[in-house]
Amino acid sequence: MTAKQEMIALYCPELKELMIDSGRVFRVPEPIAATVDQESLDTRYVKAWAVMHKLIPGTASVTVLEVQLSEVA
Repeated sequence: MTAKQEMIALYCPELKELMIDSGRVFRVPEPIAATVDQESLDTRYVKAWAVMHKLIPGTASVTVLEVQLSEVA
């Protein structure tokens, strides 16, 4: 039996970018990015946008990357 891995995409709210498992990064449009706030971290609209543009399959998960930009610099 073969186990199929679920695709995971990472969304960075600070940069408003979505990184998919191939390593490609896509800029999320402002109206879509504005739906993810720090309190709820709801990525439904980001996922719907990415699926609509065929960036990820409908079975993929979108997870929020929680890194402070000051920690990176």
